[in-house]
Amino acid sequence: MGSVAYFPGQEPEQVPCDPPRRPQLEDGFTRINNDLFEAVCNNDAFPMTDRERRVVLIVIRLTYGWNRKSARITGGILEKLTGIHEDTAAKVLSGLIGKGVIKRHGGSRSPVSLNKNLSEWDLKAPQRVIPKQKSKRPDSGQNDLSESGQNDLPSKDRKDIPNPNGLGNVQSHRAAFEIFYNAGLPKKNRTKAEIAFKTQAKKHSDPTAFAQRLADNIASRLGTGELGFDAMHPSTYLNQQRWLDEVSERCPHAAIIDAWNTEMPAHIEKISPEDWTPDSKGFQALANAWEAFRTKPRASTGKPVFIEEQEGVEFYREVFRRLAQVDRVQREDAARWCRLSWAVKQGETVKIFKGEVA
Repeated sequence: MGSVAYFPGQEPEQVPCDPPRRPQLEDGFTRINNDLFEAVCNNDAFPMTDRERRVVLIVIRLTYGWNRKSARITGGILEKLTGIHEDTAAKVLSGLIGKGVIKRHGGSRSPVSLNKNLSEWDLKAPQRVIPKQKSKRPDSGQNDLSESGQNDLPSKDRKDIPNPNGLGNVQSHRAAFEIFYNAGLPKKNRTKAEIAFKTQAKKHSDPTAFAQRLADNIASRLGTGELGFDAMHPSTYLNQQRWLDEVSERCPHAAIIDAWNTEMPAHIEKISPEDWTPDSKGFQALANAWEAFRTKPRASTGKPVFIEEQEGVEFYREVFRRLAQVDRVQREDAARWCRLSWAVKQGETVKIFKGEVA
């Protein structure tokens, strides 16, 4: 259809469009001590690379931004929030832990936090590396990299000369293996697992980065509550290259816990995200219910309860609001039975939402 023409002076009034909503504090904010914030910004006192500073800021966002002391942060999460590839981001995070800027509270898949003790930050300005000049010997013409004469021997004779880097390579692979072996899978058949890791690590230039990639993958999959994954042998994971499997969407446990702590009455038990681990009661129930609500269509509408993560969090928040209004829950003795591990069971969640819990 063509454009509509109007006589002069008869044009309809233009309805002004509302300006886009600007960020507001009520939408969320991150509170941090001024000294810590200034330390992160002060590149003279605490020199960091751009990648290091971006990772530090995200650690702050995922801890202080959620009003908690620490959080489990994987390479995949860092990639999503910083734009740095997950392998590189995981390596940067490990480097910051080694420099004392970030603290890890436990093994490789344990929560991390910003180290508030600035005196423990071991940051040094990057120094320019000047290439070593080659110098020739007047007699043999050998350079200073071949003082043993190894470079001048035929290849078939070099095998008898010990490789000065061999020990370092072995130690590097062993250290990388420990990162993988302590990532959360059952510690079974260590010898088989070490052989399998060595086989797979040979395909990658940096065994430490490869091991961290595996550790992040394991942490993500344990976090989703994937059935049976917590019992998988390390050698099976490696031989079947299970890190290449598609990881199902992670259930946002921390956001749902925050909704529970906010909406429920004060006398109802509050939950700490650090205690809500894959081994804790209720974790598996919530992970399974989240996946069912997100993927399985309802009979009444033919659509899932929710699809997007924020929709799901708001769904659970509404469930907790309705539960908090139940007379029985408002009594002091409700703390004995009204727990998050009970409320997130799929069947109980449906009853609460429908008002069938009285």
